[in-house]
Amino acid sequence: MHTLVRRRNGQSMVEFAVLAPVFFMLLLGTIDLGRAIYIYNSISDAAREGARAAIPYDNPLPVQSQVVTAIQSKLGGGFFLTVDNACKDLPETTAGCPKTPTAPNTGLIYYSDGIGQPTGHHPVHIRITFLFQPWIPVIRDASGNGVTISAESTMETEY
Repeated sequence: MHTLVRRRNGQSMVEFAVLAPVFFMLLLGTIDLGRAIYIYNSISDAAREGARAAIPYDNPLPVQSQVVTAIQSKLGGGFFLTVDNACKDLPETTAGCPKTPTAPNTGLIYYSDGIGQPTGHHPVHIRITFLFQPWIPVIRDASGNGVTISAESTMETEY
């Protein structure tokens, strides 16, 4: 009877050793999925905030730097976003725009050229592209350089 109990204890250890990595990978994968959803919601909200900063009729009219400041202040310090000066204006007329960020967990801001033009109502397009890098090495290796998350907002100017 005593040897039978010892064999069952060994069996439960083997079952735990087989299932524990799968369980922890699912747990951490769920956390990574939550991070990706959080990042999408954050950059989507920041794109809307940037578009809102560009549309009001003020004196002086809004400029691109105010839009970028509104986007970065909405995101806080947890995100590193820059304006891609090579192809910052939308719609993309330069080949290869919009580019994806090359460094993991960074992003690029693109905006249309209708900001601050006083000659009528213009649509203002704001796009944020973010390169998401998962924490789990297995998922990171499967995703290659990372997963590109993009959010865009379009509003019409009031001037």
